[in-house]
Formats: sequence, structure tokens, C-alpha cells
Amino acid sequence: MKSFLSKTKKAWRSYFDVHRNLEIAFEQERQAYLNRATAIGALLAACLVPFFSILDAVFKPDHFLIFLYIRIATTLFAVMIFTLTRKPLGRRYSYTLGAVLTLVVAGSIAIMCRLDQGPADPYYAGINLPILGFGMLLPMTIFEGAIIFTIAWMSYFIPNVLILEPAQIPIFVSNNFFMLSSILIALASSQFHLYHRRSAWLANQELKKANEKIQHHAENLEKQVKERSQRLIQSERLAVVGQLAGGIAHDFNNILTAILGTSQLALISLPKTHPVREDLAAIYHVGERAVNLVKQLLAFSRKQVLQPHLINLNDVIEDIRKMLQRLIGENIVLNVELNDNIGNVMADPIQIEQILLNLAVNARDAMVDGGTLTIQTCNAVLDEAYCRMGKLALKPGRYVRMTFIDTGQGMTEEVRAKIFEPFFTTKRKGKGTGLGLASVYGIVRQSKGDIIAYSEPGKGSSFKVYLPLVDACPEMEKPVKMPKYRAVKTGKETILLVEDELHVRRLTARILEKQGYTVLQAEEGISALELARNYEGQIDMLLTDIIMPRMNGPALAERIKKIRSDIKILFMSGHVDSIIMRHGLEKTTSNFLQKPYTMESLNSKVRTVFGN
Repeated sequence: MKSFLSKTKKAWRSYFDVHRNLEIAFEQERQAYLNRATAIGALLAACLVPFFSILDAVFKPDHFLIFLYIRIATTLFAVMIFTLTRKPLGRRYSYTLGAVLTLVVAGSIAIMCRLDQGPADPYYAGINLPILGFGMLLPMTIFEGAIIFTIAWMSYFIPNVLILEPAQIPIFVSNNFFMLSSILIALASSQFHLYHRRSAWLANQELKKANEKIQHHAENLEKQVKERSQRLIQSERLAVVGQLAGGIAHDFNNILTAILGTSQLALISLPKTHPVREDLAAIYHVGERAVNLVKQLLAFSRKQVLQPHLINLNDVIEDIRKMLQRLIGENIVLNVELNDNIGNVMADPIQIEQILLNLAVNARDAMVDGGTLTIQTCNAVLDEAYCRMGKLALKPGRYVRMTFIDTGQGMTEEVRAKIFEPFFTTKRKGKGTGLGLASVYGIVRQSKGDIIAYSEPGKGSSFKVYLPLVDACPEMEKPVKMPKYRAVKTGKETILLVEDELHVRRLTARILEKQGYTVLQAEEGISALELARNYEGQIDMLLTDIIMPRMNGPALAERIKKIRSDIKILFMSGHVDSIIMRHGLEKTTSNFLQKPYTMESLNSKVRTVFGN
């Protein structure tokens, strides 16, 4: 109840404050209008008062000279009033100047009546002119108008009632009747004028507010269009480079598989003191760098093969927390603030690790002299209004937000607009490829999320990653924690290897045989199918490339399953995910090995499939 009364009181106070502010603002506007109206009245008086001296010459020749002096004095006074209305002091006292002008003009006419025929003088009608004129010109309150018009009336009534003769009473009464009628008409006109001035002013204020809202909305729309245009340009650039990356990925990955595998086998077979080992190690490390480059190219172009799981971002962060601290160095404080109640997301845990590592490296490079890197997680709900702002290419809904905040040097708006573009870097030559943040952007977008950066020069930067929140259902897998690296076991199973690339097939067979497996080799699907039919022993696994001439991998697996129903299937490919999906394999399958692979990754994947 107290809360309700407090809110009600606050609402009424706010209403009265707004109303009072409006009244103050309108009063300032009214004073300005009074000033302009007084100036116009002064000009009219300066013109009309001497003009009426023509009537004096015709109808009152005996008093022409004295009336002329009165008119000249009144005209000079009107000119003085007009001059004062142009001055700051006159603008402050517009009502007073208008009132004095009305009284002077009306009083001069009353004096002329008093000097000639007194109450019966027809000049009394001239008093009605300033009363009616200023009643129509000035938007006055009833109180303000009543004071001016009453004094103007008294300037006629009092001097003439003192010399009133019995015979003049009917004329005097009728004159006052008409004068009072003029006062009432002037008051009504002034009130009507005031009401409409207030209404027009309030309407104008509403129009101004509406115009400000429209301008603000237009500016927001323009900003949204600009941001979305930048996103579109960025997407087009990614598409172009992505097509290039996807086009060369298969052949390049096959070459790298042969280079890495052959150099590894050679290193294992040679004694540690052999002089060639150093050269082979250099070949292997260069091959690894090439593998990472291809992965980054495919990541930012969103064409890599993902293997998403239902995961909790907190688990991924905790698993590589020590690695992140070693990566950023001792001069940077790592502050991790994880919300225990965040939801799960469907994402590839390996790629989430890549996001964390790339953002950590970016933060480290921005804090050359040390600083603080803060990683936060929380749930976030994006409503329709926020999504319409165009900062994020997401639909309204629930998301898990991961935030990276550094205390580094920050970025300008021009740099911030380009940070996710491929090959864009602010590092000096040889210190960066310009693919780190671009690959982060690609991974996030491929995971149906989005990322946004905030930064100002000298104030650090923050990156916010939004990934769709997934409700855990009984039929869905439980959130998985990142596996710990361990030594790979050897095996004794028989594997049917199908690979159309000769060097890759021979290398893969050598690696598997070195681990104890029996390997049956086939260069394409038809011969593999024939081998599966005719081989008398047990075939425990089909390890096949996906895209091959005459028959692709998924079709081969389906037909071999009919012959050997208990066989395990493991697919491999150097192609990008879009091409793989066109050949019948879902990119979410766990029985998939991406080329190029090393001895460890191949053996680990084979044992994982046998374990499943």
C-alpha cells in the first residue's frame, strides 16, 4: 500500500511539474507576443492620433490648436513606447507598456471631450478605439484586461461626471453603456485570443516533440541502415573469400594430410640423433601453420564442418582457464565472473575454445603494458525493440552472453567498423594475419549467434558473444565437458579404407597399420563394395572419404551396412560443410574426421568410434 501511495504521489508530482513547466514556457511566449502586439499598437496610435486632427479642423476649429498639441504629445508618447518595445527592458515589461499606451490614448481623448462639450461630446467614441484595438491585439488575462479597460473608462467617467448637467444625463448614460459594452467585447476578444494562442502554442509544442521523435527515429533508422549496410558489405566480402577458401580447401587439405602424416612417420622412424630430423620437424611445423591458416579461412567464411554438442560455456571456460592465463602473460590479470545459472548452448566445444583463445590474444595485444581481462557469462533476453535497432543480426529470444572486457588502448570508430573483416589488422607487418577476429565472427555466426564490439580510444574494449540458449530436454544429450587429452590406445580391428587420393590412402593405411590395425584399401566405392562382399574375415570399420567418383561415401556406407550390419562407419573429407551436406551427410555427425589430420587425431577418432 505504501509503495502504491508513493508511486501515485510521484506520478502526480511529475504531472504538476510538467504542467508548471509548460505554463512557465507559455508565459514567456505570451510576453514575447505582448511585446510584438504593443509595438503594433504603438505604431497604429502614432499614425491614427495625428490623422484625426483633420476632424478637429472641420468640427472643432475653436479648439484645433490645443487639440493639436494634445495629439502631438500623444503621438510622441506612442513613438517612445514603440522604441521601448525594441529594448531588453521594454521586452520584460510589455504588459505595462501596453497598459500605459492604452491609458494615454484613452486619456487624451477624454481630455479633449472635457475641454469641449463634456459628457455630450461625440469624441467619446474615440475611447472605444484603444479599448477594442488592444482587446483584439493583446492576449491578456481577465485581470490584466479589466485593470487597463477600467482605468481607461474612469479617465472618461470621472472628469465628466464632475461637470455633468441634468440635461446631459441621458447622453452620458448611453455613452457609458456603449463604452462598457466595448470593454466587455474587448475582454471577450482578449480571452478568445489568449485561449487560441495557448492552444496553438501547445499544439506547436506537441508538433515539436513529434518532430524531435521523428528526427530521432530517422537518425536511428539511418544508423541501422548504415550498420546493416556494413554487415552486408562484410558478408559479401566473406562470401567472396569463402568461395575461394572452399574451392581450394579439399585439394589443399589432402596435400597437408600427406605432408603432416609423412613427416610424422619419418620423425618416428628416425633416431633422435639423425641429422634429417631437424629438417623434417621444420616441415611438420610449417604444415601445422598451413593447417591453422586453412581453418581460419574456413572459420570466418563459415564453411568449416562443426560438430556441435549441448554444452555449458562455463565448463569450456574453466577447462582452458589455465591455458588462457599462460597465453595472456603474467602482466595481465585474468578475472573470470561466471554466472552459475546460465543455460546451455548447442555449439562445437572445440570452436568455442577457438573463440576464447582468439579473443584472449586480441585482448593481450591491446594491453602491451599490462591490464585486466574480464570474462563474464550470463543469460540475456533480446526483445523485438532491441533486435530492430540493427546492432545484432538476431531474432528476439533467449541467449547466453559471453563478454570479454579488456583495459587496453581501445579503438576508434573507424577501426571498430572493420575489425571483423578478413585480413584487417592494426598490428605491424609480420605480427598478425588479420584472421583472428574474422574467424571468431565466422564461428559465432555459423553457430546461429552474433558478436558485437564496443570500444573507445583509451577506454578499452568489450566483445559480447550471443549464442541461442537451448532448453535441455530428456531426449537431448546432457551438456558435455571438454575431454582431457590422453594417450591413444592401439587396436587389432580390421578397417576398410576407401580414399581416391593415392598419397592420402597410402599414408592413412601406414598410420593405422602402425597402430596395429589390419587395413583393406580401395580407391573408390565400387571396388570397396566388391571387397566387402568377397572378404571372408571380419570388417570392423569403414573409413571412407565422402566425395569420390562413381559412388560417394554415404551411399557406400548405406550399401555396405546391408552386407555387414554391425560395421562401424567413419567419414573423412577435406571439403567444406556445404558441399558435404549436399552429398547426404549431416554436418552435426560425430562420426566425421576433417582433413588434414595428424596421426594423433586419426587414431583418436578411430578409437572414439570403436568406443561408441
